[in-house]
Amino acid sequence: MANILIIGAGVMGSAISVPAADNGHSVRLVGTPLDSEIIATLKKPGGVHPKLDGPLPANVEPLDIDELDTRHGDEADLLIVGVSSPGIEWVCAQLDALIGKPVPVAFVTKGLVAGRAGIRTYAQTAPEAVEALRPDLFIGIGGPCIARELANRRPTACVYACPDTARAETLARLMRTSYYRLDVSEDVTGVEACAALKNFYAIGVSAMQTRYADRGGSQTKNPTAAAFNQAIREMRLIAGEIGGRPETVFDLAGLGDLHVTVGGGRNSRLGHALGRGLRVSQVMKTELAGETVEGIDTARALGRWIRSHSEADLPLARSIVDAVLKDAPYDFDFRLVGRAPA
Repeated sequence: MANILIIGAGVMGSAISVPAADNGHSVRLVGTPLDSEIIATLKKPGGVHPKLDGPLPANVEPLDIDELDTRHGDEADLLIVGVSSPGIEWVCAQLDALIGKPVPVAFVTKGLVAGRAGIRTYAQTAPEAVEALRPDLFIGIGGPCIARELANRRPTACVYACPDTARAETLARLMRTSYYRLDVSEDVTGVEACAALKNFYAIGVSAMQTRYADRGGSQTKNPTAAAFNQAIREMRLIAGEIGGRPETVFDLAGLGDLHVTVGGGRNSRLGHALGRGLRVSQVMKTELAGETVEGIDTARALGRWIRSHSEADLPLARSIVDAVLKDAPYDFDFRLVGRAPA
């Protein structure tokens, strides 16, 4: 039995506690300052997460952030970070204060960081911010995973990536169940890049479903499929330039995760609204008010970098970036589809 500490009691952090607990591990689920109501609910007998369908297993111990101390870090065999991308600096500061010994840290948090050296992944930046987190202890978790479905034990396939594949497999064995199926990869940069890019591209692909609606109002399939394929081509280019492998884009972390993200969620909802002619600012003040749409943060990180590439290489990316950074009506030129990036 292992001691697993999860920071972030949102839907994904809470959902991933289920396979960990089902395997008999001792699981502590720590809420961020934004999760206080969730933790209070989970502490009640039979308490159900407000966005999940049932109570968490009995061996999941919910904790407020104020209850967390270095003892919990010392006891942990594995830490899992489940905060949203705007909380990345906060959680790295928490980890730096919490862990005083080398311990594996797995990220389900998805995002990219823009810097002078170009676009970087959390696999590259988190170890710089957390003294005890060596690069070979960082595990990126990617792949198609709707949190509610995982919490309800629906069959789910994901990938754990680490430069040390033996360590990735060791952690996968801790978490693997009959319904939570796990591959391992050493391409942590590629998995982390795909995890962020699929949110970003889901906005543009989902916009096709409403921009070209059928006469009866149902979503059309041809435009969506064309944009989906274009997104995968562009993800291959971007992930490759960051340092990821092309085959990662065509596996669970890329193609698989993009598919499930287009199928539903906040990035997809934003795309649907843009397809109907709304602007990002309008949507974020109305139907997505108070929500974190991580594809927006990825668009901001990519903004300057995208401008160093031609529109012919990255037409879908440029259309999403313009919609986010310029708050412009979403406009994707379908005449550029089918031209593979150089």
